[in-house]
Amino acid sequence: MASLMVMAFVIVSLFTLAVRPSQADLWKLECLPTVGIVSQTTVIRCSFKNFKKMEIVAVSLTKTTEEKPVFTMDPDSISGDQRISLENPELGPSLEISDTMFSDEGEYLYNVITDRGAKMAQLSISVTAKYKNPFTSTWPEAVKDGGHATLYCNATDGYPAGFIHWFDRSGTNWTINSNTTKATKDSNGLKSVALSSRLTFKTIDAGLAPFRCIVLNSRYAQDGESTISITSQSYGDSNKENLPSNTTQIVAGVMVIGSLIVGLLFALLIFRKRNGQHGRRPSAHPILSYESGNSSEDNLETGNYSPKE
Repeated sequence: MASLMVMAFVIVSLFTLAVRPSQADLWKLECLPTVGIVSQTTVIRCSFKNFKKMEIVAVSLTKTTEEKPVFTMDPDSISGDQRISLENPELGPSLEISDTMFSDEGEYLYNVITDRGAKMAQLSISVTAKYKNPFTSTWPEAVKDGGHATLYCNATDGYPAGFIHWFDRSGTNWTINSNTTKATKDSNGLKSVALSSRLTFKTIDAGLAPFRCIVLNSRYAQDGESTISITSQSYGDSNKENLPSNTTQIVAGVMVIGSLIVGLLFALLIFRKRNGQHGRRPSAHPILSYESGNSSEDNLETGNYSPKE
């Protein structure tokens, strides 16, 4: 089919030059350089110059690095890559590629046969991948006005390599003070370049916030944006916030120690009281003793009461 298409193109070209050379020179086939986005539909803009309306009979698209056309269409059949088609044959020779892949990049020869002759144009396709919205973070996590701070911005899945720019609330560009690294990944034909940017402040001014991290693609078109806010409370005030909690802790400690001291004193008092009761002389025993065998009453009656020597 490809060889027949080439032969038909040559025959039609020779016929056009021999029979209607003036009409063949009156129109041109022009195609613009094309930039596609991976996984999306890419339109290859082509047009006829000097003639607005012509009937397209057949077309073929061939990559310059290959011999076989990647797409052909004639009145009888369509062959090649099924993702490729004429966008609208009635409006012109523009092509479209659905589900664009990185393998579609390259230089191509586009042959078009019309009812007014045949023309060929060279076109180029480059494929990009859109960056996802960036994600941001800070160190420390709670940034205070006047304190040290590092702002981070990361973007992934873009291709070719893009850029990260930093802006404050007034629009001042801080990118020159940042540090950006790029990591390229190529896995099974899927290409991507991850971007990681860091903006560091020894003492940050909350009046500059919010900061904007803007991700640009390789053509400096914006792919995404994220913002970082800074707490307006000063770094010194954050230390004052800890004073009430510290005072509470001190008071609580004093109360615990005081309770322990009171408890110890009370226990000591009880201990001394008990020891005093055990060491006292019994009061039930009489100071004077009596003769054995006589009771006190008997001695009083008989007059035999005498102290014991």
